[in-house]
Amino acid sequence: MERPPSCVEHIMSAPLITVEAQVIVRDAALLMTDKKIGSIIITDMGKPIGIVTERDTLARVVSQCKDPCEMRISEIMSSPLITIPKDTEILNAMRKMREYDIRRLIITDNGEIIGIITERDIIRAVSISSLTSFSTLLRMKR
Repeated sequence: MERPPSCVEHIMSAPLITVEAQVIVRDAALLMTDKKIGSIIITDMGKPIGIVTERDTLARVVSQCKDPCEMRISEIMSSPLITIPKDTEILNAMRKMREYDIRRLIITDNGEIIGIITERDIIRAVSISSLTSFSTLLRMKR
């Protein structure tokens, strides 16, 4: 029987989609739409400096009636990035999300960014783990 995922490396999405800080919000939003992703990493000369989510775009652009063709993505990003090592247990990743009140964590390997996990990824992993445990119980003889 396959073992359920236990650390974030097993459930992360990679590679990350990035844009440079000077890109306009509209272009970043089009890229997110094209790639079917809910967030994008912002870089400055290739170095990750922040993140923008769909929610950021709604709260900081749309609801403020600002022009996405005039604003730079760096104006609406959240920074600094909250990161965890790739071998972090899923439960500890959940705790960190709760501690910072965020829905995404950036995954690192020796200080280098290698992926991202979302609340949805964690819920899926925990659900798989629960179902696996439950099915094992059902197969046990009485």
